[in-house]
Formats: sequence, structure tokens, C-alpha cells
Amino acid sequence: MAFRQPKKKEAGAKKAEAAEKKAGGASGNLAVMFVMMLAVFLAGSAMVIGYFKFLDPDNKEAQAEENKKNVALSSMEMGGMIVNLVDGDGSHFLKLTITIEYPYDKEVEKHIEKKKHIITETMLLTLRSKKVEEVRPPEAADKLKGELIEAVNKRLGEDLVKKIYFTEYIVH
Repeated sequence: MAFRQPKKKEAGAKKAEAAEKKAGGASGNLAVMFVMMLAVFLAGSAMVIGYFKFLDPDNKEAQAEENKKNVALSSMEMGGMIVNLVDGDGSHFLKLTITIEYPYDKEVEKHIEKKKHIITETMLLTLRSKKVEEVRPPEAADKLKGELIEAVNKRLGEDLVKKIYFTEYIVH
């Protein structure tokens, strides 16, 4: 009985199969790695797009608001006002000189001029409802301006008065 020697072809075929398995495993790993890199890239892209779209880093909305605020304004002196303040003895008063600003437009200007008496009355009534403690502190003037703008615009039924300036402000 003679032993048969393995053929070189059979041994070579086994080695080739093992090499193919190794190569197939490497190409499988390469495909998985490619898919993971693609997922990381897409996630990063989504984050960048979300940042610029939703978080508004250039403050485009703030710039749009500011452009609205930069509309040309016209002004009107409302004159001086002396108002008694609410307190027990009636000895305190507020003396003001007020200027209002509104959008520069001939129609708006005519409307404001026609309603000047209503604006003045609204301001007087709003100011008369204040106590000395509400108008004396330094920050009270800014709060008072906001209240006056809100009251006047509410009374006019439209948002016409944009700013108010006190050119004289005396509390006694």
C-alpha cells in the first residue's frame, strides 16, 4: 500500500480558500468602517446645518428687528406738563417736557397732529396715577416711557408712537 502524496494543487487550493476568507473578512470590515464614517459625516453635517438654521449665529432676526427700528422717525414736542402725584397730602408733583417720535410719513404726521389732544390727555392721566416712589428713582424714567408709549398706542388703536423723550424731568 502506498501513501499517496497530497497534490500541490489541493494544498494550494486550501491556502487560497483561507486567503479568500481573510480577504473577505477585511473587505467586510472595510464596508462596515465606510458605513460608520458615512454615518458620522451625516450626523456632523446635520449638526452644522441645524446650528446655522435654527440657532441663528449671525443674528439675522436681531438685524431684521434693528432695521425695523432704524426706520426714519419724525418728532413732535408735546410741551411741558405739571402733574400732581398720588399721595396723601398732595404736595408732590412731576414736571415734564415730552417729545414723541413716530414713523416719518405725511399721513401718520397728520394723524398724530389731529390726535395730539388725545395723546396729551392719555399722558396726563397715566402720569397722575403715579406715586412719588414710582417716579423718583433714576430707572423710573425708562419704565415710565414704556408705560406712556403703551397707553398712547392703546388709546390711538394703532402702534404709532415709537419713542418718548423727556427733555425735562423734575420730581418734587
